[in-house]
Amino acid sequence: MFDLSVVGHDIVHELSELMEQHVVVTDRSGFVIASTNPERINTFHEGAAIAMRQKEQFYITEQLSKELKGVRPGIVMPILIMNEAIGVIGITGLPETIERYAKLVRKVVELFVTDFLSRQEKERTTREIEYFIADYLLGEYTVTEALQRARILDFPLNKFYQVAILQGTSFLGQETVDRILSMQTLHPELAIVRSGMGQLILFLPKIDKTKLLEGLQQIQSKLMKQLGDYQPIGIGRCGDLRESYQQAKTAVKISDRQQRVVFEENLKLELLYYQLPEDGIQTFLERTISPICKDHELMETLQAYFETNGSLQDVADELFVHKNTLKYRLAKIENLLGIHFSNRADLAEVYTAYRLYARK
Repeated sequence: MFDLSVVGHDIVHELSELMEQHVVVTDRSGFVIASTNPERINTFHEGAAIAMRQKEQFYITEQLSKELKGVRPGIVMPILIMNEAIGVIGITGLPETIERYAKLVRKVVELFVTDFLSRQEKERTTREIEYFIADYLLGEYTVTEALQRARILDFPLNKFYQVAILQGTSFLGQETVDRILSMQTLHPELAIVRSGMGQLILFLPKIDKTKLLEGLQQIQSKLMKQLGDYQPIGIGRCGDLRESYQQAKTAVKISDRQQRVVFEENLKLELLYYQLPEDGIQTFLERTISPICKDHELMETLQAYFETNGSLQDVADELFVHKNTLKYRLAKIENLLGIHFSNRADLAEVYTAYRLYARK
């Protein structure tokens, strides 16, 4: 049974913007729960009690206002939702003067309440889906049980092929989800479920990879304009949705570091780099490139050496230095680290250390 007190003050505020007359809203027992005159709140309105019992509009004349308790001249009308009276709306004034407002006011109030109930039902369903998805991804359901529950919730779980995660940098409410769904161009059956404060889980129908990337970048771009920060997105592989979700969790962490949309299926060395324990990484760095980590010039040289595909001259050109200067810096790195770039094992160690350092 709907509690009118939830929206009573909103109704009064809305009507006060439309008309000059005083307005009251009462509960089923005739007690005022909202009014343009705060002094009337919690007082008994006998005229409203009569209108509630009769489920009919009730006119209060000057004479009746002297006989009935807590009333003033005006009109009181039951608020009917699905033919059930959930409360009463009253307008103060001479009945013959405010008659023209009566039907409009009741219609506005009933539409207001109906809209509120509709939104409340949508929010309830959304929360149920969020709880279901959380349990499903944790493995609390068998496949059969999950499909049955999804069918009850009208969530088309069997239509999805993979999962993506958008990890918002701040709280993302349902209004943000609705906005994304209204402007996205990925697929009309895309579903988005909130998880935690900022995480959005995107359930994806079968979509071409190029189109998927473009569509997710479009969503990301619009959110970045709205929120200001980079919003990482990771995509799991097609197949089992629970596995795809776990893969997307890995990919979104790398997306956050690399500032780009990441497909888990494209990850290679990153799968190692981004899943090693931090204490192990720190120990490895201390045993490899720590002697030069604070030397910006040498670290820049190491970066150019590893990331420039070409000869030493190409590396020197990238750094805007003479080739001999580059050779001097590389020799200094070898000396400080106790390695030789010509030794494949040394090269692999330093490259791994550089990549681990670059991810931090």
